[in-house]
Amino acid sequence: MKNKKYILTLCVALLTLSSYAQQDLMLSQEIFSRVNKNPAATGNTNDIDIFLHGRIQWAGIDNGPKTTVLNVTNYLEKLHSGVGFTMFYDHMGIGHNTTNMKLVYAYQIDLSERYILSMGLGAGLQIAGFDYTSNVMDDVNEYGQDTYPYEKEVRVSPDFDLGFEFSHPIWTVGVSMTHLTNNESTTFKSGRHLYLYGIGNFHVCDQWILAPVVNYFHHDKTNVIEIGSLAYFRRMFWGGLTWRPDFHSKTNPSMMVITLGLEWKKFRFGYSYDLGLGSNDWLPSNTHEVILSYGIAKKQKK
Repeated sequence: MKNKKYILTLCVALLTLSSYAQQDLMLSQEIFSRVNKNPAATGNTNDIDIFLHGRIQWAGIDNGPKTTVLNVTNYLEKLHSGVGFTMFYDHMGIGHNTTNMKLVYAYQIDLSERYILSMGLGAGLQIAGFDYTSNVMDDVNEYGQDTYPYEKEVRVSPDFDLGFEFSHPIWTVGVSMTHLTNNESTTFKSGRHLYLYGIGNFHVCDQWILAPVVNYFHHDKTNVIEIGSLAYFRRMFWGGLTWRPDFHSKTNPSMMVITLGLEWKKFRFGYSYDLGLGSNDWLPSNTHEVILSYGIAKKQKK
């Protein structure tokens, strides 16, 4: 009986997520490569940066949400510009998936020796699909009727993002809006998303750096806040905690995220694990995220 109740709860959670059609998931480690949410972050390193991000939510549960992000960016010093490509794939519950591909561009203005303003634009396509046959019908008599759809439905639509970042050596603040042309959220369109964030970079001593992070996300009636911090040791190891408060939202329950990582030369590996807290801690905690990134150094002219 307990197992049946657990499975039923998960099904309700999946259906609730699907009802918020095409809402982008807030990933725990995307602060390391933000271009899929804010094109103004394109080219924020001197290397050609390749970033891969994978998330499995409720691991072990059939049709649990899965997300993959790929970012490739480069900085063109002569043009004061960052250019790149970003793609993410979301599998949101039973038969529902979205692929989003964009070219991203950012122009950076040196306001002074310590202040930089970056303005970014992303343009591409969103491909949303829904496979009706993946749903199991309670009434077997519904199969074969004229109203029963047999084919997967796919919609392709143009998609645009706009963002800004204002940076100082010890902090960065950013604001962006994604899916600009989508006035409302539907099964095949995401609706506009607003992101605000602030990142710190404080040298506590020669060996330790403290990096507090505050994130805010708004979409339709959904509001999510993240408050956390990472600590870097000798610029090689890092770890941290992030808290997402519970605003009585069934789709965004209170969470505590534990993050660990390693950075060696141009290679970076990170892992995070989500713990359910608060009034909605009935969701399973086995949610995992992994990031891999590598920076390809460019040849320096004499």
